[in-house]
Amino acid sequence: MNSIGIGLVLLYLISGDALVLSGGNLAHIDTETGVVTPSLGFLHTYPNDIVIHDGYAFVVNSGNDSGTLQRFELGSWEMQELGIGTGWNCWASFPLANGSLAITSALNNSVSMVNYHVMQVTSTVYGVGPNPEWMDEEGDLLFVACGGWGSGESVAVINTTTGNIVDTLSSGINCQSVVCDGSGRLFVTCSGTYGSDNGSVAVIDISTGSVTAELSLGGFPAFSTDANGILYTADPWSTGVFAINMNTLDILHDAGNPLCAGGNGIAVDDSGYLWVSDGMADEVRVYDQADNLLQIYSIENPGPLAVSGSWTGISENSRSDVTLSVYPCPATSWATVSGGCPGGVVRVYDITGRIAAEHLTDQNGVCAIDAGKLQPGLYSVVCGEKTVRLAVTEE
Repeated sequence: MNSIGIGLVLLYLISGDALVLSGGNLAHIDTETGVVTPSLGFLHTYPNDIVIHDGYAFVVNSGNDSGTLQRFELGSWEMQELGIGTGWNCWASFPLANGSLAITSALNNSVSMVNYHVMQVTSTVYGVGPNPEWMDEEGDLLFVACGGWGSGESVAVINTTTGNIVDTLSSGINCQSVVCDGSGRLFVTCSGTYGSDNGSVAVIDISTGSVTAELSLGGFPAFSTDANGILYTADPWSTGVFAINMNTLDILHDAGNPLCAGGNGIAVDDSGYLWVSDGMADEVRVYDQADNLLQIYSIENPGPLAVSGSWTGISENSRSDVTLSVYPCPATSWATVSGGCPGGVVRVYDITGRIAAEHLTDQNGVCAIDAGKLQPGLYSVVCGEKTVRLAVTEE
């Protein structure tokens, strides 16, 4: 287990954090100021899931054995990591009411319980499958979607007190995520047969274990979240984000009428606003409860995301229609940054996400970067919510 100090100096985050898996980086959006930091730290192979809980952000890396789970402390961004199994292909995490963090292992057909304070696996429940993915909890029962990567249709039920599998419920084909509505029902998102566009949501009565409704959505929905009685489910492959009224079971948006494009990641903040990653457009968007678009953030290759606190807008001094630019590029000695916020901070990040240089702009939003003091390579130049690339070469 390694501990790495990220060493970023950030403003105190009053309102909250939006954290986005951006390729191999952990990107950050300050939900109050709108400031985007493209990298707080480097992630391992195939980062697949992120949750925020108890002052930490937890990232599950599906393709890494030694750094399967990365824990980032909010604010300081100090990171610790934990290996879970060899070739287990860990998939998703879920904070349990008993204080543990549950981690599914898609290729080991298991759920591991982690004490995240000391970053140790305390127990593992085997025989959870086929290919467990996303989870949800109600009472002392953990419901795990086991879609078999196209061949399964079961939801495993684990008693978190005893650590035993107590039931297996049938749902639709290729079930990938589960949402509990708090009143004894499960909403199970089922992708359906690959390439058939027959995605659906199965509604299960927990007390009887029976499917009470099958809601056809089309497309290939994979993961879900809920807020204000609405189930949001995302088809990250092409169609976008769908929505269902969980009380009336009315389909509000399906594959023929998606709420929006994207869906590589979805999350809901404390105000019930929906955050959507759109990998094709390189942006993260925020929608209110009436599906109105509130804000767009530019983030390269955004995927799964998690949000704490609430979106409160962007302060006026971070708004600008002027594009951030840097010239010359590539640079060998000095480079000029223009289009920044007047009197704003310009930070230059290297490819590992560490700050390589920091400058203040003048009253016109301009500053100079001494590229001669930087190692040759690619850098991200950030001012407010704007980012531009800078290439540095040797003279």
